[in-house]
Amino acid sequence: MAKRKSKTPRRRDRAISLTGVAEAIMLANVGTKAAFNLSAWDFISDGWTSTTAGRATGSGQVSLHELIYGNFVNPPPITMQGGSSYVGPAALASQTNADIVMQNIQANWGPALLQTFIIPASFKFGRKAFSRPIRMGNKLLKQMGLRGQVKI
Repeated sequence: MAKRKSKTPRRRDRAISLTGVAEAIMLANVGTKAAFNLSAWDFISDGWTSTTAGRATGSGQVSLHELIYGNFVNPPPITMQGGSSYVGPAALASQTNADIVMQNIQANWGPALLQTFIIPASFKFGRKAFSRPIRMGNKLLKQMGLRGQVKI
């Protein structure tokens, strides 16, 4: 019996799509705004350094730092000068993080659900409507030698 000819595997495009990244960021913002009442960037970055601390201070706002380390009302001061300024254990907030997240979801589920369907549909429409400029931009990226890494 003759050996069958096998199909060559298709090559997968490994380039990062800028429109795909933008869509993912918008959907991440929808999810974090609905559950944690913060933008995705503020949810991830708040509380890790002294310059980013304090954005999650409004009612119903919970950052990733607070989810990991707890939601404290008065955190203990931290000093590095040898002197002890420890005042005692910090008081936990009156509501747990799970209660705050549930309240946020109950309050924001409608707009979040609507945006979850509208954002991908609008990106799909935009890709079709602007296919010619997108194609021209991809050609420009190819001429610059970036086509394998980035696409529009």
